[in-house]
Parts: sequence; C-alpha cells; structure tokens
Amino acid sequence: MSSLKEIKKEILSAKRIGLSFHSSPDGDAIGSTLALLNALRYLKKDAYIITRDVISDNLSFLPLANEVDKSITEPRDNTDLVIILDCGNVERISADLRNYNGKIINIDHHISNENYGFINYVDITAAATCELSYLLIKELGIDFESKTDIEIAIGKAVYTGIVTDTGSFRHSNVTSRTHDIVSNLIAIGLDNSKIHSNLFDNKPFEKVKLMGNVLSNIELALDNKVAVLQIPKGLLEELNLQNADTSDIISVGLGIKGVEVSMLLKEVEDGVKGSLRSKNNVDVRKIAEIYGGGGHIKAAGVMQRGVDIRTARNNLLDSLKKEMNL
Repeated sequence: MSSLKEIKKEILSAKRIGLSFHSSPDGDAIGSTLALLNALRYLKKDAYIITRDVISDNLSFLPLANEVDKSITEPRDNTDLVIILDCGNVERISADLRNYNGKIINIDHHISNENYGFINYVDITAAATCELSYLLIKELGIDFESKTDIEIAIGKAVYTGIVTDTGSFRHSNVTSRTHDIVSNLIAIGLDNSKIHSNLFDNKPFEKVKLMGNVLSNIELALDNKVAVLQIPKGLLEELNLQNADTSDIISVGLGIKGVEVSMLLKEVEDGVKGSLRSKNNVDVRKIAEIYGGGGHIKAAGVMQRGVDIRTARNNLLDSLKKEMNL
C-alpha cells in the first residue's frame, strides 16, 4: 500500500484536482469526498466534484453538498489529478474517465478493490473511507485541534461517513481508531446528535410511505434466513424520491429474528440494483462479486443489467443458497 505522504506530494504539486466516488453514493462515499473537497478548498486548491449522481436528501446538510449535482461528469480541461474515494472498481466510478489521461489516486477500504490507480491507498482495516480521508487531511496540515469552521465542516463529513458505514457503530468493522477519530471530532465541538438527527430523524412523508410499501411486501426465503425487499420500477418516481437514501430500509430486514441476510432490490432503467447485508457469518461480498459487484463481507452491492426484478431476485437467492449450504 502506498503512503499518505506520497498522496500529499501529488496533491500539493497538482494545480487542478477532480474528486469522485462510486455510483449511487452512500454516506461514506459522499462524506469522504466532501471532507477532502473542503480541505482542498481551504488549502486554495482548484478542486471540484465529478459525478453522474446527485446527493441523497439526507446528506444535503453537509458543507459543499450542493456541488454533487451531475453538472460535471468528466474531468475538466487541464485536470492533472483525479482522486477516487470509496470505490473498489473502475466500472462503479461515478465519472466518465474515458478521455482522461492524467493521474488517478484510489483511496478505499474495500477488500475487493482492483488497485486501478497510479497510487492505491487501500486499507481494509478502516471502518470507513472517511477514516482514511481524515488521516490524509491531517497529513495535509489540518490538525483537528481547534474549533475552527473548516475543522467542523470537515468533521461533519467524516463523522457522517463513519456513522453510516458502521451502522451507528454497531458493525464489527468498528475499531479503536474509529472511536479515536470520532472522539477527537466531538472534542473540537462537533454536534454528533444534530448529525444523527439530519441523517435519521428527518424523513419526508413520502419516504415513510415508501418504507410502508416495501415492508408490506417483504418476504422471507431460504428457510426464513433471507429477507427480500423490493422497490419496483416507477415507485420512487411516483413518490418523487429519486434521490432518496434507501439503506435504512434494508436494515429492517436484518432486524427480523432468524434472518441472516437482508436483500434490497431496486429496479432501475437498465436493470436491478441490489444491496446485501449479513448479520453474522454469511459473506455477501462473494455473492455480489458473482454478478460484478463487490463490497465487504457483511455489506455489498451489485448491479444486474438487462434483467427484471424477479430474475435478479432468483439469481441472488440461488447464489445465497449455495453459499449458505441450504
């Protein structure tokens, strides 16, 4: 693995820097990227977001979140460095890099990362890429020892990524370093309670209706060990929730007694997006990788193109059946 000092050297020598993340970005992808964007702007760097996605409503409170708006989908002219955060493979990058010939830095914590960068900083012991973004920002000279506006702005983004990727600190990926970082952020004045409220206690009425619709059709499969939740095509548009975060819905499935895996399927224009979560010992990353996806042992994502939602469901259940020896 490369060092943060190497990345610092590239950043300081770069004139224009583009930042991107994985498609359908979650709190960690957005948090790690916006944390670094705020830091680079503070250091007077010409930095900007490249993305084909928009930000989900519950993350819109973060500083500079309005710049995740799909207005820039490929690197600008004279961009000499692109940093990709929280993305394990090229196919999932939320940016069009086909015409870009400059340097790419890959910062991530997924074990399935393909090391596609000029520099690859992949730390699979990190609970979230936001931990790595925090450490890089410290390396760049922002020490998080004062209650300055920039430290609080960056801290909001870092905390958001950590709390969302760890399931509010309940997942096994949490380490002492995770708590040390959060402790330091709270010590400089970060309002963690307010961030939780923005993330989890601020649902629009339409989101509650979506949850009701999905949960009313939940099913159990494979000896009641797998919860299957589905968002059929058109439902998000009908409720005007195209930008909604749906990660909280899948967690409901894991809360059912006896369920080992929760699966959320979302039908989109060119196929079906799938999210998988595991409670104990099932490696859902293996299942996602069968269909070109990836992630972590207990949390993974996959896109099945050119299939309907029933076919996608059956594909994943067949693979899970084999993995779970059922």
